[in-house]
Amino acid sequence: MDWKMKIQTIIWVVLLMFLSGSGFSQDNGNNTTIELESEGVCLFKKGDSKQITKKLACFNAKKTAVELAGKYFKRKKLVEPYEHRKDEIYSILADEINEDIIKETWTSTGDISKYFVRIRVKFTPVDFIRAEILNLQYEKKEAKTALRKKMEPSIGKKIEPGHDLAHAYRLLRKAQWRVAIIYLDRLEMKYPNLGEIHLAKSIAYYAMHEIEAMKVSLEHACRLNTEEACDDLKKIKRLQEFNLDF
Repeated sequence: MDWKMKIQTIIWVVLLMFLSGSGFSQDNGNNTTIELESEGVCLFKKGDSKQITKKLACFNAKKTAVELAGKYFKRKKLVEPYEHRKDEIYSILADEINEDIIKETWTSTGDISKYFVRIRVKFTPVDFIRAEILNLQYEKKEAKTALRKKMEPSIGKKIEPGHDLAHAYRLLRKAQWRVAIIYLDRLEMKYPNLGEIHLAKSIAYYAMHEIEAMKVSLEHACRLNTEEACDDLKKIKRLQEFNLDF
């Protein structure tokens, strides 16, 4: 397994060097740099960190932009579909890409506040390849981690929600459901208002046929403004109305 990953990493590094030198920019008339605007929100409660709240809102906005950029480049056949690794790579890229803040506001309802941000970001296909290389490097390192250590994960202090979530998605891809939930429980303590944590949990619970726990996770994610979770809950409700399984 290690030698295969090593070869794959080398291939992507060589490809990255080629693409970096091949002039991917609008300056030379090549339409492979795109600029997008996106929005993100994050709830803020008493005792929360304003700095982390802002970073999570920006992460949410960047993740949405990454999804849009990925769809565009995939249609143009400039990036791979990534399939089961997509969430890992896109999460890492959302951390790595730089943003310009266009607008930011705070609103309050009772004891709960909401931070809103609108950002502008630029993407090239090379950005996706860099994120894929990072993901391969993380996976290679994690392959050496003992099961006992996985069951007692340590969460770094650095605020990198995308990198942290990418680890959870790698665990899910490898069907390590219980390990993923343990890790996500720890991650929730670091990012209590990041809805995608609960969305990821719902995947593990569904795989383990723990449907009620899955729905609770989706509801929690939806309350934290994770649209995908809200959409999933609506689909579940429609299926239940017709007495269909999901």
